[in-house]
Amino acid sequence: MSEFYLKSMEELTPALDLLCMAIRENDLEAQSKHFSEQLLNLTLSFLNKQLREICIHREELDENLDRCVDILTSYINKLRMFMIKFPHKPSSVISFTCYLEEDVPCVEQSQKWEKFNTEQTVAEAILNNKLPEAQTFFRMAGNPAQNLKVLTQIGLDLVYKSLLKDDVKEASKLLRNMGFNVMEQLRKICFYVTDHRVRDFLVNILKEENYFSEAEKEMIEFVHKVENVYARNFQEKEKTTAQPSSWRKEQDLSIHIPVLDSFLQCNKDGVNIAEYSIMLNWAQWWDQVTRETILLPMQSPEERKSCDPEVLWMHLSSWHDYSSMSSWIAASQQQDSSTNWPQLTTETIERRTLCSHYMQNEILDNLASNGIFVPVELEDFECLLQRLTLVGGVMQNPHPVPEYMSTSGLDFHACFILYCLEHGLDHLLYTYLDYYSLFPSNCPLLDDKALHEAHPWFEFLVRCRAIASNSGDANKIFQASLANAQILIPSNQASVSTMLLEGRTLLALATTMYTPGGIDQVLQNGDGGEKVDAQLFRMALAPYPKLRAALFPQYTSHGTLPSDISLYHLVQALVPFDPTKLFGWQSANTLVIPDTCSDLPHFSSAPFVNKYAVVERLDFSYFLRHERPSFAFGTFLVQQLAKSKTPKQLIQQAGNDAYSLALSFFYVPSVASACACFLELLGLDSLKLRVDVKAANVILSFMSRREEPQHNSIRQSLVEKLTQLAEGEKTAAEELLVCLEEAVWDKMEHQEISKTSSEARKQWSLVAQFCRLHGLKLSMSYLKVCARSSEWLQFLIEAQRYNYQPSEVVPILQEFPPPLQDHLRLALESLQSSVTPLEDGQGGNSHRLRHEQKPGTHTSDLFRILLWCQEQPRPWHYLLGEAVKHQAPILSVLAACFQDTSIIHCLCVWLITSLDSSTTAQVTDHLEGSAETHEWDLQDLAALWQTLLQKQKIQTLLRGFQFFLKDSPLLMILELYELCMDYRNYSEAQSRLLAFQASISRLQALPEGPPLLLPVPWLVSQASFLLELMLQQCRTQYELGKVLQLFADTDTVLPHGPDMKKLSALSFTLKDSPVSIDCAILSSYTPENFQKECRRILEELQDQSSFQIARKVAELAELPVDNVVIQEVLQNIHLLQQIGHWPQKRTRIEFWEKCHENYMRNAISTQAASNFFLAQADLLSESLDEGRTSGISERQLLLTLAGHWLAKSDPVPLQELEGIEKEIWLCRIAQQALNQGPEKSKHRFSHQISMSGEVSFDSLAKEFSFSKLAALNVPKYLQLEGLPSHNASLQATLSAADVESLSFLVGRLLDEGSIHEASRVCRYFNFYSRDVLLVLHCRVLASGEVLRSEFHPEVHAILAARDREEAKDKNNGGGEDSSKKKSLSTSSLESCSFVGGPGPESEVVGSLQALLAECVHGRNYCRQVLCLFELSKELGCPFSEISAHDSEKLLRVILSSQQPDRCKKAQAFVTTQGMELETVAEIVAEEVTRELLAPLQGKGKQKQILNPAEESQAFLQLAKLCQDHTLVGMKLLDKISSVPHGELACTTELLILAHNCFSLTCHMEGITRVLQAARLLTEEHLAPNEEYGLVVRLLTGIGRYNEMTYIFDLLHEKHYFEVLMRKKLDPSGTLKTALLDYIKRCRPGDSEKHNMIALCFSMCREIGENHEAAANTQLKLIESQPWEECLQDVPNLKKLLMKALTLYIDAAESYSKDFCVRQSLRCNRLTKLITLQLHFLNSSHSTKLINLSRKSLLECIMSLPRFYQAAIVAEAYDFIPDWAEVLYQHVILKGDFSYLEEYKQRGLLKTSTFEEIARKFKQHTSNESALKNLKRLLTYCDDIYVYYKLAYDNQFNDVVNTLLKDAQTGCCLKDLLAN
Repeated sequence: MSEFYLKSMEELTPALDLLCMAIRENDLEAQSKHFSEQLLNLTLSFLNKQLREICIHREELDENLDRCVDILTSYINKLRMFMIKFPHKPSSVISFTCYLEEDVPCVEQSQKWEKFNTEQTVAEAILNNKLPEAQTFFRMAGNPAQNLKVLTQIGLDLVYKSLLKDDVKEASKLLRNMGFNVMEQLRKICFYVTDHRVRDFLVNILKEENYFSEAEKEMIEFVHKVENVYARNFQEKEKTTAQPSSWRKEQDLSIHIPVLDSFLQCNKDGVNIAEYSIMLNWAQWWDQVTRETILLPMQSPEERKSCDPEVLWMHLSSWHDYSSMSSWIAASQQQDSSTNWPQLTTETIERRTLCSHYMQNEILDNLASNGIFVPVELEDFECLLQRLTLVGGVMQNPHPVPEYMSTSGLDFHACFILYCLEHGLDHLLYTYLDYYSLFPSNCPLLDDKALHEAHPWFEFLVRCRAIASNSGDANKIFQASLANAQILIPSNQASVSTMLLEGRTLLALATTMYTPGGIDQVLQNGDGGEKVDAQLFRMALAPYPKLRAALFPQYTSHGTLPSDISLYHLVQALVPFDPTKLFGWQSANTLVIPDTCSDLPHFSSAPFVNKYAVVERLDFSYFLRHERPSFAFGTFLVQQLAKSKTPKQLIQQAGNDAYSLALSFFYVPSVASACACFLELLGLDSLKLRVDVKAANVILSFMSRREEPQHNSIRQSLVEKLTQLAEGEKTAAEELLVCLEEAVWDKMEHQEISKTSSEARKQWSLVAQFCRLHGLKLSMSYLKVCARSSEWLQFLIEAQRYNYQPSEVVPILQEFPPPLQDHLRLALESLQSSVTPLEDGQGGNSHRLRHEQKPGTHTSDLFRILLWCQEQPRPWHYLLGEAVKHQAPILSVLAACFQDTSIIHCLCVWLITSLDSSTTAQVTDHLEGSAETHEWDLQDLAALWQTLLQKQKIQTLLRGFQFFLKDSPLLMILELYELCMDYRNYSEAQSRLLAFQASISRLQALPEGPPLLLPVPWLVSQASFLLELMLQQCRTQYELGKVLQLFADTDTVLPHGPDMKKLSALSFTLKDSPVSIDCAILSSYTPENFQKECRRILEELQDQSSFQIARKVAELAELPVDNVVIQEVLQNIHLLQQIGHWPQKRTRIEFWEKCHENYMRNAISTQAASNFFLAQADLLSESLDEGRTSGISERQLLLTLAGHWLAKSDPVPLQELEGIEKEIWLCRIAQQALNQGPEKSKHRFSHQISMSGEVSFDSLAKEFSFSKLAALNVPKYLQLEGLPSHNASLQATLSAADVESLSFLVGRLLDEGSIHEASRVCRYFNFYSRDVLLVLHCRVLASGEVLRSEFHPEVHAILAARDREEAKDKNNGGGEDSSKKKSLSTSSLESCSFVGGPGPESEVVGSLQALLAECVHGRNYCRQVLCLFELSKELGCPFSEISAHDSEKLLRVILSSQQPDRCKKAQAFVTTQGMELETVAEIVAEEVTRELLAPLQGKGKQKQILNPAEESQAFLQLAKLCQDHTLVGMKLLDKISSVPHGELACTTELLILAHNCFSLTCHMEGITRVLQAARLLTEEHLAPNEEYGLVVRLLTGIGRYNEMTYIFDLLHEKHYFEVLMRKKLDPSGTLKTALLDYIKRCRPGDSEKHNMIALCFSMCREIGENHEAAANTQLKLIESQPWEECLQDVPNLKKLLMKALTLYIDAAESYSKDFCVRQSLRCNRLTKLITLQLHFLNSSHSTKLINLSRKSLLECIMSLPRFYQAAIVAEAYDFIPDWAEVLYQHVILKGDFSYLEEYKQRGLLKTSTFEEIARKFKQHTSNESALKNLKRLLTYCDDIYVYYKLAYDNQFNDVVNTLLKDAQTGCCLKDLLAN
């Protein structure tokens, strides 16, 4: 009900808001005031009524009604503001208590209550129901109790006091009179009271009234139980604590009693805190778990078994009771019923653990160590692995989780394998599989094909492990090889065929070695089912001709096979391999000795292990270095201690070794900890070790912080010191002590710890322990610091703590102030009987000074001097003399006050009198007379200035200038000096220096006038002296750097001074290095001295390996960095050697390459780089092992680099370079000799990079080769002079094998075309090469430089033989001669010869061909000579001139010759010269561009290219000179940018030719580029210039019409579409198709264009289609109107029909021309139809024949009178009507037998037609005439039987009898009827 009331009230809220707003708005207007008051009265009446009804009819209000009351009250409060005479309280008025008696009524009890206090008054008023009177009373008295809330609170306090007195009756009356529900309030007090006596009293009263529910009663019982349990426990503890402890001294506790009393008493009512207990309101919210948790601490261990396990576990974990939890876990695993613990489950541990994260992990580790895991970890495999790593790892015996099963059904092994595969943990997986001996047989997942495909390395791992399980199974090795190939070739399925296709022939051969049956089995059955193609194997073995010949033997000419040579016969020739002892497990090896092992050898074989393995015993130090002290202890016990006869000495020795080891690795905490643990296990004290390690780390931290970049060197030096310390050297201990003291003080400063604090004393204890452990004298540093700081307490504590000797302590007492000295002496008298008195020193001096001072002397003298000076002619001069005499500076200050005084004189005197006697004597030594009478000037001031600055008496100078020359610029320079040298405030100093410079500039700019007191040059001179002196007086490099930076930033230049910017930059560069600038450079600076200093710095930096800084210094000083860079490289080599990486070949290759790049980057001199590489090559040759190929290759690389750098010199030192080249060739010869066989060497040399896939020494040497250098390839090496002869003696250093290798290498050079190098090599080694001789003679013969008579005898013999052959051929005839010439020409120039007829040239050609035929190597070069010779004769140029040109220029000459066969000649030239594709493509593109531009040069406008298609084909032939047509296309596109602006025809042809090139190779990217460029050319250039001819040429030349429809649009828009219809424009015929397609798609309504295109290209079919479509359009126009309307305008109808008729006739004719028979016949039929329609119209016949629908055709045919007319209609519409019905209508019903005759003439009358007509006759009722017509119709039937049958059926008896009686038909009918 209350909810409904609240809902109604909330719905009423908007209406009340509206009423309030209306009252407020109307109240503001005077004319609406009355209405507002009436509305206000009505609204308030309604609200009060609702409020009254709620309060009257409801005794107690629930929450909903309270809400209703609040709503009504809020509206009443709002509206009361608008009531008449409502007192609006201004904001400025303050509430005050009314004291006027007439304002309130009198209270009868006032006199009585005035005697009571407030509580008594309230109690009296409540008990007598006088609360209003009490409020009035309190209001009159100004008592706060006038407030009802305060009054109520006092009443409740009275209730509580009554309950304390157990007076429930009074308490009830008080509550009732205050308007409270008595029982409810008592229950509330009971639940919230903390006094257990009051609580229990109220509980009993409420229980009597049965006011508690059962749950509340149970809760109260539980509270009592808890209080009893805890109270009993508290009492027991009090008893135990009351007993005195035996070890505790008795103490007087009386002083603590007041404090305890104040704590145990309640401030308010004095109730003891011990009497407080549990509030029932707390217990009201306790659930069952909380209750059990509260009782748990008081339960005995026996009672815990009955507890809820989850509650008990929560309690123990929240209290972090690890011991109890551990015992419970242990008990739960024992499954013992006698235990005191309940059953514990993993779910409970997972859900109910409330301890810290650390302890939770400890519990889970404990469980995991016992094989128990919580469910959340079992569900997450990664979490499970993390847990296992903390309890021994995944590899344990037994398995830590044997019964594990994942949610997907996988066991632990499978899950771990998948985890390793997912994270790529291959090494871990291999170890895991080995540990658990997992194979596919016991772990099926290892054989999962999907995993093998996804992770090829996994398959390889499985296969390799399978080999280990059965090393004799070759098939497993074969499978492992396939798996290895899958890793190398991830893109394809691994097989022998795949290896061969990928070019990995050696891998394929190695794999077949382990195939059962060998290569024959692979070729027959394949590897795993797939047969390997034998041809593929042969192709792959092409680089290995002998191996291919052995594996695939060729039949001999007699048809017999060669001898059976297996692979093992071939291997037998190689020295390291002996097939008689190797490959015994291969069945194909027939050479094996029978007793050879048949198993595949491996490193784990027992014979190999016994014979070759190196066994090393690991002692305890090894385990200590690896942080395993327990293993070290066990090893020591087993290996050493158990066998020792002197165990004590052995233990001591082991301890010393561990101590030394710990000091060597003090910076590794784990090693030091392991050593300390090892000492403790040995029973030795580890304090010394721990102290020394701690001290070493403190020292290292301090020194590293001070010199951070040199951390490693500092640590190494510290290790050396510690090693000496471990050996017992006293010096090392003392040095370490000094470092330790500095480190500890530095650490205190770093941590901001006071040096005399207790914390500092704790840290200093390390120093004291170090001294004591090493027998050193205790350090006094800390005591001295305490003494200086007057910290006497810390001083005494430290001295007492470490037992300092009195003789050591007493001397330090002098550091204390005098009072403390005396006290401390008295304190230490007991330690030292006699103390040396401190009567000298400071005390005596001060005493003497006090007596020498005579007060008043100076004062009286001063007045006398001042009075006396007044009488002198120059008072100030007299004062200055007296000032010097009496050393009174004040007199010079007074003298400056006189007029006409000399300020310089006063300043000098003040300075003299302010100095000490020694300085004064020094500055006045140069004076001739007395200082008192001397006239001081600027020169004297300058001397004083310089002397004082040199003695750093800056304050004296500063004060003097402040007194006398406060406006002088020198004051700023003095402040600069002070700020820099004393305060190090360089930023402020910079402002002073800038101000000084500005002041000097201002003074220099002043116009000429009276002389200044201090001239500007003098100011500048003194300032320069000060600034220069500042540099020399800098105490540290930091100060010097800052000062230099200050001078450089302000552009300060000192006369004859150093270059500030350079020195500043040098200082900045050296700021982080230990090298410093020598201050001598500051005073004697010259550019030469600066460079000398920088050289010294460079040497020091190099010694300290600071190469980066050294480079910067060298750059700054403009010194070469050669030595710096080279030293850095040498250091890197040393570092690589130290860490063990240098022996790796790949490391050295990368290093030398980076070394070269480093030298290039640093631009070092070529000579230095060359010398470096030569030195390294020499070092390598000294350490080169015999037979080490890589070493020879590396030396060759170094020599090549040396020559490469030397070749960059200008001029090139040719002799040195040739010497290096000779050394390189010695390396090549040695390497070739080691490779053993030219074929194998050739393969290695040429395929080294491609086969191995990585850079080698040889490939890198090839990259830096300098053999092609022009300086080396001089013409003299191509001459015959100096070439070794056949009888020449070789160098003694070459052996027979070397000569063979040299011969092979020279031949290879000739094959490569390196003729110069081959000639040089032969001359180097005095080596005779027949091929070199022939090649050089070829060149000499072609050039004609040498007469034939001077040729080598062997060449003479060859040419003579050739002459004899020619003479013999001439005698025999010309046919054979011509054939031979042809063969020679073919062999020389590939069927291309530049020389035509006979002559001297042909004789030379013949000689060249003869020499070419004799060459074994270098034949290609001879061909080139022959080609060049013929070319020279054709061009009319000498051979020497032609040969001097490069191939590119010659090719350009050939292409520019414009001969018909130039392409053929050019192709032969390119092939012979072996030109690169890139070069050929570039030349071709240039030539095409040149020829395209040639006709256009020199003319004002473009000339149209004649026959562009032929030109394009000619250019395409040029383009085909380059085999890479795509490259030519790209070059042509690049040439477009070089075409002159406006040469659009050339650009067009270039695009067309580029497109043709791209089309030849189907290069889509290039085609796309051409199309984009064509569109850009058209839109940006051709179209704006109206070059539509070029547009058409571009379109037809490219021919991609679908992609270039924009050109069709352009031509159509510009009305140049007809240009496309020119003849011979489209020989291929694709243009007309594209044009028609374009018209159909883009211009469907333009029939004119369509017809024009069709006519232009004689497209008869398309013409016919157009005519037919036009005719159909005419018929559609007729069809669009009703036929009756058309008949009204017959002439127009005839006109349309005639037009259609003409079009159909033309269409039929066009179709027939293109042999479109079907379309032609269709048009003919329509022609006949229209002709018939015109015939009807001419004969006034209105029958419609055209545009008939299918339904109306039969009716039309029926209506036509003649058969031919019906036939025309039927054929025109391709309609076959029911002719029987038509004949029935016309012949039977109408009797028109002429219709039948026409039908019969067509040959359509058949027997079935008569039967159909007869059937229709029977179906319809007929008359007599129809019957006669039928009888007549039957006479036309030629079939006698049908005629007889139909006559008989229709009862034509006369006809039947006639037929039977007729002699011709009767017999036949009778026979038919009889059958």
